[in-house]
Amino acid sequence: MKKEIRKFKVYEQSGRNYKPTPTIILKGQWLEELGFGAGTLLTVRCEEGRLVIAPRESVDYIDVFEEQQLSMVAEKKAGY
Repeated sequence: MKKEIRKFKVYEQSGRNYKPTPTIILKGQWLEELGFGAGTLLTVRCEEGRLVIAPRESVDYIDVFEEQQLSMVAEKKAGY
């Protein structure tokens, strides 16, 4: 039986100019079981005090830029 409710906490991390920034961390195999595997592009909507997270239906130019940036970081780590 799949767990339908999960409880999390909003954490604080350093953001822009080291300003404390609210952060939500979701992780676990259950994400993949629900169709949110690594690399899945997401859309987050705010509705009546709730966050609705859904897979993104289309790719836009920002996604291409993000992928290029991630590729550059991976190359630097690999020593290319």
